Amino acid sequence: MTAQAGCATADELVVDAGTGSRGGLLARVPLSRRLPWYFETLIAVAFYWLYNLVQAATQSDTAQATHHGMDIVRLEQHLRWWAEPDINRWVTGTHWFALIDGYWYALAHVLVTGCVLGFLWWRHPRIEVALRNALIAMSLVALAVYWLYPVAPPRLTVTGMTDTLVSNDILGAAHLHKGLVNLYAAMPSLHVAWACWCAAALTLAWTHRARFLVWLYPVAMTFDVVGTANHYFLDALAGLLLAAVPLALVSRRMRRSAGSPGSSTSGLPIPSQPR
Repeated sequence: MTAQAGCATADELVVDAGTGSRGGLLARVPLSRRLPWYFETLIAVAFYWLYNLVQAATQSDTAQATHHGMDIVRLEQHLRWWAEPDINRWVTGTHWFALIDGYWYALAHVLVTGCVLGFLWWRHPRIEVALRNALIAMSLVALAVYWLYPVAPPRLTVTGMTDTLVSNDILGAAHLHKGLVNLYAAMPSLHVAWACWCAAALTLAWTHRARFLVWLYPVAMTFDVVGTANHYFLDALAGLLLAAVPLALVSRRMRRSAGSPGSSTSGLPIPSQPR
C-alpha cells in the first residue's frame, strides 16, 4: 500500500506538478491524466481532424501571404541561406527520389508522430501525458500563427519551383480542392516541429547513448519540406523554436521531479494503468 502510494506521488510530480486540492482538480481534467488507449486514440484522431478543419477554414489573403513569403526569401538571401530552388531541382531531377520525398512529406509526420505517442502511452506513462499535451499546445499555437501571419510557400512565391506532391499526384494532391487545405500555412513548419517533438520525446524516454541519433529524423524532415518546395529554411527554424518551448518545460519538470523527495520511489513499479 505504501509503495503504491509513493509511486503514485512520483508519477503526479511528472504529469501534474501539482499536489493537494490542485492535483485532485487536475486529475478530473481528461487531458491531465493517462487515459485508456481507445480514448487516447480518439483524442488524437479528433484533434487531427479538427486541426485540418480549422486550418482549411483559415484561408488567407493571397497577396498578403505572397508578400510575407517574399519577405522570407529576401531575408534568407541576405543571410545567404537561400538554397531552396537548388534543393528542389535536385529532388525533382530524379523521379523515384521525388516520389519518396513526396510520400515522406505526406505521411511521415502523421505516422511517426502517432507511433511515438503510442509507444509513450504503452511503455512510458510517466511522461506521456505531459508530452502529449505539449504536442497539442504547439499545434494550437501554429494554427494561430497561420491565421495571423499567413505565408505562401516557396512553390507559390518563387517561379520555377516544383511542387513534388502535385507533379507526382501524391495521394491525389493534383486533384485536391484548394478549399480543403490552407495553402498559406508555411510558417512555422509543423512537419519539423512534430519531428523535433518525436526526437525529444524518444530522447527523454530512452537511456541508451545512441538515443541521440533520433535527431537525424528532424534533420531529414527539414530537407524533405524544403525539397518539396512547401517550406523555407526559416520555416523549419521556426518549427524548431515552436517545439523547443513546451519540450523545455516538460524536461525541466522531469528534472525537478527527479530531484524531489518523491523521486526515491522512481524505481518502484508503476501502479496499474487503464488499458
